[in-house]
Amino acid sequence: MKNLIFGLQVALLATLFTSCSSDDYHYIDSPKVYEEKVVVANRGAGSISFIDATSNQVSMLAISGSEPMYVVYVPTKDKIFVGDRAGKKIHIINPQTKAVESSITVGNGVFHMWADGLGKQLWVSNDIDNTISVIDLNTNTVVKTINVGMKPHDVFLSKDATKAYVSVFNADAAMPDKVYMYSTSDYSKTGEASVGKDPHLYHLPTSNKLFVACQSGQVYALNGSNLSVISNNAFTGAHGIFPSPDNNTVFVTNITGQQLYSINATTGMQDGMPLMALSATPHNIVVNEDGNKMFVTHSGGAATAVSTYTISGTNLTAGTTITAGTNPFGLAYYKREVK
Repeated sequence: MKNLIFGLQVALLATLFTSCSSDDYHYIDSPKVYEEKVVVANRGAGSISFIDATSNQVSMLAISGSEPMYVVYVPTKDKIFVGDRAGKKIHIINPQTKAVESSITVGNGVFHMWADGLGKQLWVSNDIDNTISVIDLNTNTVVKTINVGMKPHDVFLSKDATKAYVSVFNADAAMPDKVYMYSTSDYSKTGEASVGKDPHLYHLPTSNKLFVACQSGQVYALNGSNLSVISNNAFTGAHGIFPSPDNNTVFVTNITGQQLYSINATTGMQDGMPLMALSATPHNIVVNEDGNKMFVTHSGGAATAVSTYTISGTNLTAGTTITAGTNPFGLAYYKREVK
């Protein structure tokens, strides 16, 4: 009988230990929290503004003695890069702390800049030196300085990190400006095309089209592989450029005429009618991840406005005006996990 009772006790204990094993516990991960911001370079204020992409609330980070031109967010590094023309530097900002972590010395005349979609390189246009500074984003060091030979302006890197496109200004007002194409592996120039004056760039990976918005009044679509012209249509004052997330629509500012264009990425033609922007001198554009909200900087010596617009398909509806710092210039959108 004692043996029977003892056996029952052992069996009961075994059952309890089995039922209490860790395999029966399912721990629920805390939901991830994300923030969506638009970062604005305030060229005349020596600061950058962080705009909440949903609420439009604004906070500011001052960078002493700086002249912020353009900003780039690199998701794979979770860092913000700010081009400082006065300081000849690129400042690296931690979006979590909203503080400058370090700075990289580049060339003279910092202007446009862009990073590839894999987070490998950041190319910076220096329009006084007439060079491009190539930054390795794994080491945050300049690994190559490219002598462009003409004044570089805008720069755009392909999403697959294989190509860089640079717009260059021709000092002769009667001659066309150009777009140069470079290999990101050996930095060699692999092609060029003549376009209109004051060209700005955006490459669409889905169609391999390089859109070139020229303030002289044209928007080109070039073949991203050989820079041959696919289309060239008239758009007065074409300047800032950014696509919808599906790459079906390209939004372009009319910087001289206070308008916003919606351009069909297949045909290169205007969808509907241009929308009057909320303030003068609409300069640069970003669109949020959902593709339903646009932010536009309005530049000028005394300007402070960033305007918003609702996107529905190819249609734009005016939203509101946000006050940033003096002379809001470049801007970037990001959505990141709050850690």
